[in-house]
Order: sequence, then C-alpha cells, then structure tokens
Amino acid sequence: MKRFLLSLLLLCAAYTASAQYDPGATNYGLVAIKSFGLQNEVGLGARVEYAFNCYTTFIGEYNRSFAFDVDEYEGFNELAIGVNLIMFNWYPTTITAGMGYIGNDSSVFEDIEDEAFLGFRTGNFNHGAQIKIRALHQISIPVHIFAEFNIKSLGRRYDTFLIGFSYDFYAR
Repeated sequence: MKRFLLSLLLLCAAYTASAQYDPGATNYGLVAIKSFGLQNEVGLGARVEYAFNCYTTFIGEYNRSFAFDVDEYEGFNELAIGVNLIMFNWYPTTITAGMGYIGNDSSVFEDIEDEAFLGFRTGNFNHGAQIKIRALHQISIPVHIFAEFNIKSLGRRYDTFLIGFSYDFYAR
C-alpha cells in the first residue's frame, strides 16, 4: 500500500511540475515566420492557444506568407488547428510537440501535389497534416516567447520555422 501511495504521489508531483499553462488559460500570440520553400519567403501570423489542462494545449492559427524581391509570386493564407503535449519541462522552459490539421490556398501545391506525403485539394484549398516541435519560455506570468518548427505533409515547400510570443490577458 505504501508503494502504491508513493507512486501516486510521485505521479501527481510530476503532473503538477509539468505545467505548460494554468488549466483553462487562453493565450493570444503573434509570430514571425521563415519558410523553407523559398529563400525570400517570410510570413506573419496570429494564434490562439487554449490549455485544456496543465500539459495539453490546443492551438488555432492563421498565417500569411509573402516574399521579397521575387517576380510572379503570390502569397498564400494558411489555417491550422492542432494539439501540443509537453515532452520536457525545465521550468520556466518547456519543450512541446504536437500534430494537427493544416490548410492553405497556395496555387503552387497543384504542381507538386504528387510529391506530398499526405495532402489533397478541394477546389482552391489544400489540406494536409503537420507536426510541431516548440520550445516555450515563460518571461513573466502572462508572457511566453517561443520558437517552433513545423513539418508539413504537403511537402518541404511548406515547412516553416516560427518565432513568436503569446500573452494571457487573464493571468494572475
């Protein structure tokens, strides 16, 4: 019985120590994006993060890509929803990983659709999956900064690296 109780207490301590955000926290963030697709392609984005519990975060994001000094380039819009779980936590720094849905309106995908690992088109919209790896650092109670790498099933053309911050307006 003592072993069971000790195991249960250690499990609860690990659960508490692995907190990414407070349960029920909603964070809003902005990101700067560098694409691996084109050398001059960058982007900006906005996201909403909801922490269902201490170690699970649901993320909804909108990104807009554009390029500098490139002829005949059309930027594209991207929508993503996903979930991140904690892999490692060295408070105040946390490493998370997750996966989710990704969709964009890039016209280039039609030409490279056969090279995509997992992707398809419906009309003018492309659908696929993504894997996220994120390093999150808490600067203060409401402010987090992060660096994130996204691997997308639509092809290496759409893989991105993001740097951003998130803010919790209701943090105590």
